[in-house]
Amino acid sequence: MQIFSFLILLITLEYAHAQDFVVTTLGDTVRGEVKPLFYSVDKKVQLKGADKKKIVYPMFKVLAFQYKGDIYQPVKGPNGYTFMKLQKAGYLSLYSFQLANQATFDGLFLSRKDGTGLEVPNLSFKKFMKKFLEDCPSVVEQIDNGDLGKKELNEIVDAYNQCVDDRTIDHSKLLAEKEEQSKSITALDILEEKVKSESDFEGKDDALDMIKEIKEKIVKSEKIPNFLLDGLKSSLAQDAFKEELENALKEIN
Repeated sequence: MQIFSFLILLITLEYAHAQDFVVTTLGDTVRGEVKPLFYSVDKKVQLKGADKKKIVYPMFKVLAFQYKGDIYQPVKGPNGYTFMKLQKAGYLSLYSFQLANQATFDGLFLSRKDGTGLEVPNLSFKKFMKKFLEDCPSVVEQIDNGDLGKKELNEIVDAYNQCVDDRTIDHSKLLAEKEEQSKSITALDILEEKVKSESDFEGKDDALDMIKEIKEKIVKSEKIPNFLLDGLKSSLAQDAFKEELENALKEIN
């Protein structure tokens, strides 16, 4: 996936340049006159550099190449690996490829970063697309009700990638929230142990009850009322709890 991300970034930058190029599996970008050898049994790419020397790259030595302004990548399709023309890049990418015994790129193929792919079907489009994109119910619903069909394939790819992006953002946000909760709980645990270790004092039981209630609210992602925090500060006003109390309140806020 790191290679894929790097490649997409590289492709974006390279579009700004007119000269064609080959990106090798070693990460080298070689510029020159590119000639795809699509019609051989083993797909290859020929590149003629400024020194007029010709280098032939086997498909499995190539990450991508640009030819006449279009980007091609080796993709595992219905009949094994072949060079496909990139139409739209993303977590879900859309490619066109050569159908059997054809020179033009009339076949359409969807490929995800996780390695799964689907040849865009002519028959039973809804059935196969709904199954392939089932992890994004909102997209499936639009396909099912006819809002998105084969003519809107680019829109389907955009909608699916947006769904994945939103889910990733939500997941990252959840992880961040859980991390903050963990820090708050840890600080309260330390404060709680400090309170328990001290000899009995007025308000000790109340302080422990409030700490327990605050922790429960943090776990449930509930708002902690100010009166609860003020009550805790009042119960633990002694200097003995100053450091632990300040740390706990800092993490809560």
